[in-house]
Amino acid sequence: MKALSIGRLNYDINILMDNYPLEGSQNVTKELINCSGGPTNVVAYALAKWNSESFVSGVIGYDEIGNTMKKNMEENRVKTNYLETNYDIKTPVSYILLNKQNNMRTVIQTDINEFNIKKYEYDVAMDLVISDGSEYNASVHAFNKYRESITLLNAKEPTKNVYDFFKYAKYIVCDGKVAEAITGLKMDFENPVSMVNVYKKIVDKFPHVQLIISIEDKGSIYSINNEIKILAAMNSEIVDKTGARDLFVAMIGYGMVNHYSLETTIRLATITEDLSKKTIGGTLSIPSLSDVIGFYESKFGKLENPNETFVGEIQNNDQNVVSQ
Repeated sequence: MKALSIGRLNYDINILMDNYPLEGSQNVTKELINCSGGPTNVVAYALAKWNSESFVSGVIGYDEIGNTMKKNMEENRVKTNYLETNYDIKTPVSYILLNKQNNMRTVIQTDINEFNIKKYEYDVAMDLVISDGSEYNASVHAFNKYRESITLLNAKEPTKNVYDFFKYAKYIVCDGKVAEAITGLKMDFENPVSMVNVYKKIVDKFPHVQLIISIEDKGSIYSINNEIKILAAMNSEIVDKTGARDLFVAMIGYGMVNHYSLETTIRLATITEDLSKKTIGGTLSIPSLSDVIGFYESKFGKLENPNETFVGEIQNNDQNVVSQ
């Protein structure tokens, strides 16, 4: 399986704090966990770890962080054929303050650069294309070029470009706030009618799309044979949510390409998302296929998949843990 992940790339600096800092205070931490982050990196790393030939398309700066990110990609079998280096920008960085008392995270991003992918003449046949909705031209080009493949939009933020992508993608994992912004309706997970109304309004407007609405910490809404279904999220203890929803999306793409049923795929994605929340760091929290499938089979029985092959999975080397 060949997969292409398109979007913005950034580097995460996770700062673990005993308490959230007060304004004007001076704080010392002994724990920093650094790794590549952002939806596109998380998806690309996950698909590579799950034995796919995974390509990334995005832009880094010509700086130490950009060089580190590229090196880490290659160490984790993410192919950098379509990775661009922009000599006029600095690689975006996210500073993530993680309060160890309640596991809440506060994110400060330095993505102040105006830049886009300039080279997107993709020359490898892809089975799966996943866009995070940030790179309009490159993503639309890829969706059109690979229209016979699985094209998947990770719709996380309610921007104009995200709405336009609904015309091109075959599969859409739509965040709850995006769904509400598109429809002008509110969803209440305790009121299934409200969720059905939002879901139906979107698919009525975009009938060609297989839509999954993902509501953080609540669950997913999807449709099988014109029947709208709701699958609740798992309620395990959360250590860090960074990258969890993006891993849900990555498993949706993986499941579709490997011909799992939609219901099985969403169950696998829900398990993947939950397992990832037990580890700090977006690209450090990717569970193994064996763990995901083992958990699935413990709950639902043998997972049948004619395309399934297991080869040795690699360990994630994209890590820089600093202890002082």
